[in-house]
Amino acid sequence: MTEAEALLTRLFEAYNRRDFPAFAAGLREDVNWPDQTRGGRLVGHAALRAYWAANDQSIRVEVAPIAITVEDDGRVRVDLNQVVRSVTGSLWSDLEVRQYYTLHDGKVSRMDIGYPDEPGAAP
Repeated sequence: MTEAEALLTRLFEAYNRRDFPAFAAGLREDVNWPDQTRGGRLVGHAALRAYWAANDQSIRVEVAPIAITVEDDGRVRVDLNQVVRSVTGSLWSDLEVRQYYTLHDGKVSRMDIGYPDEPGAAP
């Protein structure tokens, strides 16, 4: 397993446990992250923590990596199975998603969303 794969595996495990401190340990302080519920971008741990807290009021998301690939531009592409449920457990969606991670100094500096049905599609 590469360092990138190990890092992202730890992040996904922390994410599924809802362990923000463990998750944030793999992110740069100035991490740049998409706001998938409201649009735009989130920058920094505090913004991402607030995003998690707000989302936890209405949804539960679990992710499982299917494939991790380093792209020619150096970003790490991760194809994931993503299951979204209401806080009461009702299934909202179960689908494959693609995410791109930019790493610097062994931590995630940026995440972008891709499209699994468009090979090579960049965000």
